[in-house]
Amino acid sequence: MGHNLKLYVGTVVIFLAIDLTYLGLIMPKFYKAQLGALARLRGDALAPLWWAAFVVYLLIPAGILLFALPRVNPANPFFSALAWGFLYGVTLYGVYDFTNLSTLDKWPVALSFADTAWGGVLCSLVTAAAYRLDRWIG
Repeated sequence: MGHNLKLYVGTVVIFLAIDLTYLGLIMPKFYKAQLGALARLRGDALAPLWWAAFVVYLLIPAGILLFALPRVNPANPFFSALAWGFLYGVTLYGVYDFTNLSTLDKWPVALSFADTAWGGVLCSLVTAAAYRLDRWIG
């Protein structure tokens, strides 16, 4: 397996591990409460369309590798990775959340801010991890 494919697969795994922990274990009640009638539920639990989530979980790490990772400054890689990842995540999640806020009647303001912040944190952590993984794969 080539370097770039290993880096991509590793980044997807890291992204999944962090995001699914956050969404599934730490914040499911918040998201369920904020989404209300908009939420796709099975019984009392959130039940996303997994094929659609799969597309998201492939695209966001690809964006990290294409748009954030190349900007990391090797002279200060940790801070630089966190900063570029955060900017990428806030941009990506912000466009999604605030477009929903502007176009959907019942989209919650609190969810827009919280999810945009989470996107920044998530992508900053994953960009820093991807930088380390890239160096480790060598």
